[in-house]
Amino acid sequence: MRQVPSLTATHVYLHATCAHRVHLEWSGDPALRLPDSQTERVLKARGVAHEAAIAASRGYPRPAHGHEDLARAFDETLALMREGREGIYQGVLMSYPVGPPFGRDLRSPPVGPPFGRDLRSQGLVGMPDLLIREDGPSRLGAHHYTVGDVKISRQPRSDQALQVAFYAHLLGLVQGRIPERLFLLLGDGREEWFAYEDVGGAFDQVLADLLDLRAGRIVTEPFLQPACAACPWRGVCLPELEARGDLSLVPGMTPARRRALRRADVTDIPRLARAKAERLEGASSLEAPTLRLLIRQARSLAEARPVPIARSPAPPGPPDLLVTALEHPGGDGHTLLLTISFTDPREGPRTAFLWAENPADEKALYEKALRAFARKPAAPVYHYGPAVPAQIARMEARHGADDRGLALLDRLIDVAPWVKRTAALPVHAYALAEAARATGHDRPDPEGEILPDVLGLEAGDLAARERLLGAADAEREALRHLLQWLRGSP
Repeated sequence: MRQVPSLTATHVYLHATCAHRVHLEWSGDPALRLPDSQTERVLKARGVAHEAAIAASRGYPRPAHGHEDLARAFDETLALMREGREGIYQGVLMSYPVGPPFGRDLRSPPVGPPFGRDLRSQGLVGMPDLLIREDGPSRLGAHHYTVGDVKISRQPRSDQALQVAFYAHLLGLVQGRIPERLFLLLGDGREEWFAYEDVGGAFDQVLADLLDLRAGRIVTEPFLQPACAACPWRGVCLPELEARGDLSLVPGMTPARRRALRRADVTDIPRLARAKAERLEGASSLEAPTLRLLIRQARSLAEARPVPIARSPAPPGPPDLLVTALEHPGGDGHTLLLTISFTDPREGPRTAFLWAENPADEKALYEKALRAFARKPAAPVYHYGPAVPAQIARMEARHGADDRGLALLDRLIDVAPWVKRTAALPVHAYALAEAARATGHDRPDPEGEILPDVLGLEAGDLAARERLLGAADAEREALRHLLQWLRGSP
């Protein structure tokens, strides 16, 4: 009989992005799973170090055992909870208690969703970062515990909240009550509290889906999305998608649209490229404008060339004020490098590289950027995609003392929509480098991961600094190329 794999908070987190990855984690061939990238290893190490620092500052006890003996760690966690310790660091919670440590059968929790399932077959295992004692009766006595997780990020996310809800569910099985309030301890030291009832409904659905997926009642398949680039199973999924010309390779495709097209017997890119929107509209229930967009994209991929859409006016103003931005990839969320390209009336084309090697330097970077943009107060500022406005808005919220940042946001012009309105390009995603290559840009992109060079920069490695400058300059050149292409497009 096949052993049922454990269901953990990691599976809850991954499900929010890709259910097929969860399936592969449980059932895929481990030999085909790629190792973590250097970036992922560094981020995990930083997260562990951050969690350990928080635990050390609070002085909470930790079970003597961990992943190597989860059953014993669970028993040790129950003992600490029964003693009423103020807090517990990385306790272990399980949905199949071995025995009734409090003189009650914990395998018979309160009836009703999500407790009505056979808990002995659930195999849920969680290791929350923090369990915090609160007043209020439970199976433990006059007290109970709430739960939180330590995150290196500075802003809470819904997938993180679902992870904590998973731990709260396990707590409910153990102590006989689900805590009303849960929290995330963020990278800047803030505690973000939220009510279980705000996420409980969504969590119940996620848990039900995961249990069905593990039991084989749900069948998954890959779908190309941004998360695929870093997925350890990309060596399995991407060749499969390419080999069958999967519809998810078409920009603008969604799982719902793929299902609708398949119902209309349009199952791959070549068939979509040959389709007529008017004929498909009734069979697929998709609207004609959406179908025309997807068909053009499929044609571009099938024919390996840009497919013109319409004669579009060029973006307004001369293309002599360009900006790109690089966010620190280590989780602290500050702007590492802002590149501003402009034409000086006396000196000609110039490029300013503004650095903030640590969060404390970001304010100075922002002030320099505002002064640089003020040299051309009426000129449009070109960028590509959401990164630049997001980072400028974040810096304005942190450091803005007047309305200069807000005025700058009003001047930003995103080149990406202009590209998409002009032609369908033979790309899987309209990233800057891909769009530039598809329109004839021949400068090679820098290869490799950014984070190792960022760490080298922090350690004083001049070669790492030069590589980061090269990457920023390549983005600037790609942006300039797209603006020139738009002005020369038919």
